Amino acid sequence: MELKYESYQFTPVLGWSISRYEVFDKCKRQYYYSYYSKYCSAAPVYKINKLKELTSVPLEIGNVVHDVIETFLHRLQKSDRDIDESRFFEYARTLVSKYFTEKTFMEVYYGVTDNPDMEKVFQKVDRCLENFINGPIYSWIFMAAIRNRNNWMIEPGGFGETRLDGLKAYCKMDFLLPVDNEVHILDWKTGSKDPLKHASQLLGYAAATNNNFNIPLKNIFPKIVYLHPVYDELEVACAKLDFSTLYATIREQTSEMYGYCDDFEKNIPKSVESFPMNPSPSLCRQCKFQELCFPERKPG
Repeated sequence: MELKYESYQFTPVLGWSISRYEVFDKCKRQYYYSYYSKYCSAAPVYKINKLKELTSVPLEIGNVVHDVIETFLHRLQKSDRDIDESRFFEYARTLVSKYFTEKTFMEVYYGVTDNPDMEKVFQKVDRCLENFINGPIYSWIFMAAIRNRNNWMIEPGGFGETRLDGLKAYCKMDFLLPVDNEVHILDWKTGSKDPLKHASQLLGYAAATNNNFNIPLKNIFPKIVYLHPVYDELEVACAKLDFSTLYATIREQTSEMYGYCDDFEKNIPKSVESFPMNPSPSLCRQCKFQELCFPERKPG
């Protein structure tokens, strides 16, 4: 089976994604700063963009693990030799050093810590990768999936644009691999489990694959692979699920986001004042833009 991603002509209309709606649902003001900074007159655009570039320790750990596995899979497409574990983990440590040197961390910027605890970072990255190479999915890739490795789609380019029930949407997948007449979708997770959210994410992946490649739902097998603290998996049986409910939810959530636009077809938002804050100690501590809402938290 050969996979060819469908391309779509650019349109400015607002597009749904799980991550976009999650920000929208948590805090409308954070959503505005995340997606509409160029329209903001309440703060300089350069300042908002600087805050948008802040990262976090958990996010960068996930980035390192994803990038190491991506590199490994590309190598596996060229050679099925056994992995050199010492080089594998050394490469991961090289990426950790690179990423954690080049980026500005929210925890440091807002004074939560002077520097990330690098020993804990290395330990978590190592644990994730150990769970990957010792887990059943690793063996399965070598034994079954490798037969069609020329048609693997590893971290497909772009933003994963698709159409779900006729609506513009984005479903960015980590790894698509055909095996015989089936298509398997794998998504790596290094954070905590959220079965409800992740099951919805898998349904979105399946719907996008069905739409983009015209593959029957009964032949699509999406799976979350959890890599920390222990190996685990979450899989949904697409053929047995009610996709009409998923589409109804996406349509409802898209309509909610449309409601905060002056022109949703051009994706032009209402004024920043129309996007209320949702003050919450735990939520605000995790927000990149907290200094815009609480000037007293401005560093220095």
